[in-house]
Amino acid sequence: MAGGGQPGRAARAAVARSTRRGLYRKITLNFAQPLRLLNLSLFCLNSVFSLRLLFGVLLSSLVLLARPAQAYSVLSHQASIDSCWAPYLKPALERRFPGATPNELREAKAYAYGGSIMQDMGYYPFGSALFTDLAHYVRSGDFVENLLKNAKDRNEYAFALGALAHYTADIYGHEVGINKSVPLLFPNLRKKYGPIVTYEQNPVAHSRTEFAFDVTQLAAGRYRTAAYHDFIGFKVSEDLLQHAFAETYGLEMKQIIFNMDLAMGSYRFAVRNLIPLASRAAWRANRHELRKVNRRIRRRDYVYKQSKEKYEQEYGNHYERPKFGARIVAGIIRILPKVGPLRPLNFIAPTPEAQKIFRQSFNETVVNYGHFLNKQTATVGQAPTLPNVDFDTGHNTKIGEYPLADRTYGEWVRALAKNDFKEVTFTIQQHILTFFSSVALAQAKEPVDKGEKEKDNRRETLAALEKLRALNLAKNDAPASKQ
Repeated sequence: MAGGGQPGRAARAAVARSTRRGLYRKITLNFAQPLRLLNLSLFCLNSVFSLRLLFGVLLSSLVLLARPAQAYSVLSHQASIDSCWAPYLKPALERRFPGATPNELREAKAYAYGGSIMQDMGYYPFGSALFTDLAHYVRSGDFVENLLKNAKDRNEYAFALGALAHYTADIYGHEVGINKSVPLLFPNLRKKYGPIVTYEQNPVAHSRTEFAFDVTQLAAGRYRTAAYHDFIGFKVSEDLLQHAFAETYGLEMKQIIFNMDLAMGSYRFAVRNLIPLASRAAWRANRHELRKVNRRIRRRDYVYKQSKEKYEQEYGNHYERPKFGARIVAGIIRILPKVGPLRPLNFIAPTPEAQKIFRQSFNETVVNYGHFLNKQTATVGQAPTLPNVDFDTGHNTKIGEYPLADRTYGEWVRALAKNDFKEVTFTIQQHILTFFSSVALAQAKEPVDKGEKEKDNRRETLAALEKLRALNLAKNDAPASKQ
């Protein structure tokens, strides 16, 4: 685990860059532009939560607001766990670790919550964009398999099953739901791309579509604030997570996340503060539309609130607090028109057909998650085979299939090279070489991501692949440093 101390200035700057990149990846907003337009000169805040970063975090929370169970962000993953707890999750836990008390099951559910959102940690302060991109595009199935295989007790197993829920939800939520709904709400994109539009093809349209479903699902009463308190109490099996990450990717988490405690504390703090802020903003902006969906909806059903004192009493105070700029940004968000970089927040009512597709995606998620759970045996150390799927498209990952996957594979192999491939195993080596094989390259011509086509990146990647290919690794899957 990373050290408990506060990162130094260089480390903090690196984390800020990583966090901003993760937020840009998710909602494609240019944070500096609206601030320049407002002529705000508060970039000198001496914290990772600088005004520019905080502005991005707050905006992302609006777009990521309580995405309904089918849109698969923080609160939607909560809904997935809640929906599957009684019929699937609890029986799976009982098969492997029988005899749990109600309190032990409640704790296990907190770990399931944590596992269901862990892959998205890189989108929040002190997280790592590379961590999240790897979990979404690179060996996504192998990562969850390793979590399941290495889980040794009830709580670790619940955490791993939560990660399996995220795996299932993202695959079916995007492929079956969002990617098919976007062209229905944006006919111009349908003309350009056809009946399927991926996130990479138009990030703003994706964000607007997901935000629209958030609002309508909240209005329909599919999410209630009463369950939010338990969700904030999510727990993380850090030893299991770090072991599975190293086994899957050949990198230590401390190499890409400077302080795990601070990252998780800030993640929890963001969930507690920023998403309720988003729900209040959505209520103010769309309450008339919301009441068309549900005449009985009330603000207190829609917005969660918990005092700072009660929060710190329950969860501690190990998080980075936003500074004075937070209050300024909160006011800015309320008054800015939803144009330019704020277009993702412009509400568009989903069509009946889009809502039907959306519901189907959720149903498919629940059914397939139940199928995965029913394949879980009572034997510790076993896990079903899960395909390595691109979470954005639902397709098996291969070079040229998706630009963001190509970019992440390139970043991964370069990161391994900077560590002299010390923790690379035979399995990792063969996976990378297969992805970048001459046959795959011939079929795809070259990576489709623009950044990976740049000469410096391309040259560095090819040099790293030559070094990797030259390694003579034993098939026992011990890291190179131990052979």
